[in-house]
Amino acid sequence: MSSNKRAVSRRAFLSGGAAASAYFWIPKPVRGYTPAEMRAMVVDGQMTPGVSKWDLDTPALCLELDKFERNIQTMQAAMKKFGIESRPHAKTHKCAAIAKHQMATGSIGICCAKPSEAEALAAEGLDKILMTTANVPKNKIRRAMNLRKAHPHFIQAVDYAPNARDLDAAAKETGLVAEVVIDVAVGSRTGIPPGEDALTLAQLIDKLPNLKLLGMLSYDGGAQHAIGFENRKARALKNIAANTEVFQMMKKAGLNTEILAIYFIQVTPRCCGLGITAFERT
Repeated sequence: MSSNKRAVSRRAFLSGGAAASAYFWIPKPVRGYTPAEMRAMVVDGQMTPGVSKWDLDTPALCLELDKFERNIQTMQAAMKKFGIESRPHAKTHKCAAIAKHQMATGSIGICCAKPSEAEALAAEGLDKILMTTANVPKNKIRRAMNLRKAHPHFIQAVDYAPNARDLDAAAKETGLVAEVVIDVAVGSRTGIPPGEDALTLAQLIDKLPNLKLLGMLSYDGGAQHAIGFENRKARALKNIAANTEVFQMMKKAGLNTEILAIYFIQVTPRCCGLGITAFERT
């Protein structure tokens, strides 16, 4: 069978499966409110009760509040026990109300993956934002600098030398000093590989006049594929070993290491369930 025929067959299968699911599971009749109608149902910050989830326009974030609050309390208690801080990632929930709740319950900041997420949260009053991926295009760099100018706690990740120089030039043009962390790779997803090259990048940033180095971050998304908590823990600790060596190299070189942010996905029992959680040493 050709690849084109396989693709068509797959689309047909998924379409048929979706139609079957809709037929068997969606109750009738479904009202189907518009976004404007849904917003009109909010009175004094509370949604009018009695609305079926099947009537919600998509995308819609639905939470079981008791579980949500209990899981965040569990996570924050674990963080406090081990003397580390949390900086949760908002790219999963994309919700300012949830981010504010995470901040109110002990997190030191919120992470974003792209400028549009950071801008949306900043517009809702959240200003302690760390962007965990590098901004490479000129337009996104300008947007990041505008965020930094309006929100002094904004931090930007960087993972290679030309990008660091572009950030430095944009910061100079904007009339500010931008705070950055190095994204040190785990595997090949994002970031500069751990080792001497990562240290060299840190030393370059330390010399650029319009950038301030705060430390480093690393993201191990592969840990989520290990089955069972102990297996995930063992895999995560093994994968991150080379990255912690980079952190020690930075310390020995006299570089600023106030941030060591290590990101996993649900590596602790009953974690918040809202995407990546940063376990950060400050």
